[in-house]
Amino acid sequence: MSLDAGFLGVRDRAALRILNRAVVATTAQLVTLVYHRRQTAQEHLSALYRAGWLERAVLPPDTRGGAPLAFRLSPRARRRLGYRPLTRSRAGTQLRHSLNIVETVASLTRLVVEPPDRYPVQAWLTESIVTDANLPHVYPDSVVTLQLANGSGVMCLEIDQSTEHAPEIRDKLARYDPALRSRPGWHVLFVVETAARADYLARVARAQPGYPGLAGRAWAILLADLKTKGVDASVVSFEPAGGRSRLGSIVGDSRARRCATPVGSDDWLNLLASGGGEDLDEALA
Repeated sequence: MSLDAGFLGVRDRAALRILNRAVVATTAQLVTLVYHRRQTAQEHLSALYRAGWLERAVLPPDTRGGAPLAFRLSPRARRRLGYRPLTRSRAGTQLRHSLNIVETVASLTRLVVEPPDRYPVQAWLTESIVTDANLPHVYPDSVVTLQLANGSGVMCLEIDQSTEHAPEIRDKLARYDPALRSRPGWHVLFVVETAARADYLARVARAQPGYPGLAGRAWAILLADLKTKGVDASVVSFEPAGGRSRLGSIVGDSRARRCATPVGSDDWLNLLASGGGEDLDEALA
């Protein structure tokens, strides 16, 4: 490895820390979370790749015809930084799932672009550290705290790949029921790729009512809608008589849930770069 970690800048060290937590991310996602300018991200990620810190993979062309790049820490970088090696499944077969997790969080980070609430994601617990949320018997793909002008909410993200059938879905909801029952303002949000899948999940949930702890707090959202419509993205309720609502309207708990280091902020990047940990007591209340 031709570059010592001590000579890396704050944003590069933060990017490495994020890739340890989230496993993989695209250039566009790291623009949102770290670098804020595409050219800056491309230059820095290219340098980290050439120095041996990163591995990269070319993804299928996007709608504009481009071929985006996905980055993850190289095995040498993981050893150099003291991180655990990836298992074979985490390194390969779950690439799409991991990228969709990061895309969801990046899209939530872009919900608001103006002060004073420029950083709506106050906290992000990735899959690797989600146990810090102390949720018994449930294992979200991420836990995200949102603070908007009209209120707050904590989202347990389930990134759905249309592979689970009705018994698995009902079992997951049955475990979320007691876990969230005593946590007002907490929701479970299934992130799906098609409207048909969102409707299917809602039908499965409604076919077997009996989740009182999730009343008004279980939803499905289309990832493409979240990316393009933000707070106006439609969410499908799992309530027996539920319909559709706006993402912005369900994030309305009166409790203030703030963190001194919101996701995407300079304070957050400085914290990650220094090896510190977020103070999540208020954000996860």
